This record gives sequence, C-alpha cells and structure tokens, in this order.
Amino acid sequence: MFRLGAGSLDIEILVIPDATLIMVAAVIEPLRAANRLLGRDLYTWTISTPDGAPVMTTSGLPVPADRMFDPASGSAPLFVLASYNHADHASRSLIRRIGSAARTRSHIVGVESGTWLIARAGLLNGRPASVHWEDQDAFAAAFPDVDVRPDRFIIDGRRITTGGASPALDLMLELIAARQGFATALQVSRLFIYDQARLPGEPQRSAAFGRLTMRDARVAKAVRIMEETIEEPLPVAVIARRAGVTDRHLQTLFRDVLNSLPQAYYHALRLNQGRRLILETRLPMLDIAGRCGFNSPGAFTRAYRVHFGESPSSTRQRRRTTESADG
Repeated sequence: MFRLGAGSLDIEILVIPDATLIMVAAVIEPLRAANRLLGRDLYTWTISTPDGAPVMTTSGLPVPADRMFDPASGSAPLFVLASYNHADHASRSLIRRIGSAARTRSHIVGVESGTWLIARAGLLNGRPASVHWEDQDAFAAAFPDVDVRPDRFIIDGRRITTGGASPALDLMLELIAARQGFATALQVSRLFIYDQARLPGEPQRSAAFGRLTMRDARVAKAVRIMEETIEEPLPVAVIARRAGVTDRHLQTLFRDVLNSLPQAYYHALRLNQGRRLILETRLPMLDIAGRCGFNSPGAFTRAYRVHFGESPSSTRQRRRTTESADG
C-alpha cells in the first residue's frame, strides 16, 4: 500500500455507530483532495457499516452506507473507524468478521477506537499499536499482549493503528506521500491549511523504524524557499546556502528526511502547481508554464507528460468533460 507510483488504490471504510464525523472526513477528504490535485481518481473508497444501514455519528449526522460489511468482499485495505461507545457496538459477530477479514485484506487499519475492535479480534497480539491518549492505560490493561505506544500512528506491516482523527489525517498524508511523492502530500496538506509539527512523509515513529525522529529545520527552510520561488526557480546550490548547508549536505538531508533529492522535489512541486492551475483556472498554457518556472510551453508540456503520463491539454479536456457531465 505504501509504494511509490503503485497506481490506483481502493479502500473499504467500516464506520461503527457513534463515530465522529471529523474522523470519517480525516480519512476520506485527503484522498478526495489528492484526486482533484492529480486530476484523476487514483483513490476510491467504499463505506460499509455492520448491518448495511446508515450509521449515526456523534454530531447527529448520519453516514450512508454502500453495503453491509462482508470480510470476504475483496482484498481492499479495511479501515475500521470507531470512537465513542465502541464496546456497545462490538458484537461477537462483528468482531468475528473483522478477524476473518485479516485472511483476505491486504491491510487492517484501526482508527481511534477502531484499534480496540481489531485488538478484540486478536489482530494486534505481539504488535505495537497506537490508541487515543485517553485510552492508553485502559487499553494496555485490556490487551497485555499488545505493545501500546504514544505515537500518533503506527505502521507495522499489514496492521496500522492511529490515535484519533488528527493522526488519521497524518496517516493519509503519509500514504499519499508514499504513493505520489512528498510534494503531492504537502500540497494536499496545504489545502487544509494543515501545519502540524511534523511534515507529511517525515518520520514520527520510534527509532525501531530506522528513520529520523524529528523534523529537520534546514529541510523545512529549503522547502519554504522552493515554494516561494516556483515562478523563478533557484539553483539548488543557492537554496542550500540560504538554508545554511552545503549543496551536498542538502542532498543528503533530503534523501534522509523526504526520501527524495532536492532537484526532484522542486521539479515535482512546480509541475503539481501547473496541474492545479490547469484544473482550477482558465489560464493559457503559456501563462501556466511561466508561473511554474518553465521558459516555454513546449518545455512545460514535455516535463508534464513525463511526470503525469498525459499532456496538459488532456488534463484540461478531461476537466471540461467532467464539468459538462456534472451539468
């Protein structure tokens, strides 16, 4: 699921009654935003409920269901979303079905109290897990075989857990960064004016994952410089100097923190800006190319085609077709 350029991804979202609306949105909205930014439906989702009926959220707004949860309905990753009163809804039948899903689903994800449900199904024994901070002591007492950690989210192979709605948004940005690159995930986060202490794609887990444990201010500064100079790109050596490091050191930092090179990140950032302008404005391609730092529409078109697999005009035509279909 976390592979760069892995193509489209379909997920199933099992919503348990008394889930919070913001938690449902935290899972779905980043994927919707990524689809709009990328100009195609790379992410799709199906909403299921325990009995196939709409479920009521804590805000009093119902979430409609596409179907009743069936563990054998496919291999799509299963996201289990639960919040308040989760024990009241954890019937033996539901827990048994969640446990059965582990045989066919590529990943099982527990969001907030969804972690309790997948733990009840025996899917977290011997594994690390994240749960809402208010529940950490009670969860540890209930499931002594689970290694409870205070991380916002934990990816442990085919089992993934998060501590709440905001960590779920972190997780979805991490997923987008892994599949479409850090630049895309960062632009999605900007759509929500979302600026946590951790950038999407940046490690926040324990040292056991073999990655850095905090944001590097020099990389963050370099990223800000790139964002501010899309129209008139700077040489990477100049960006490195302004960030307070050498060119070679910046290359190393970007590889370690973002799993990318500065040139590649900068290039993707400019092309993503171009795609946004194509999708959201009626600017001519000449103007868009200039606003993205390309000296000609031809250079922009060639780079765009390599990066997105289609021409800028194809992206714009598909947008027009979609708008016409929507009336």
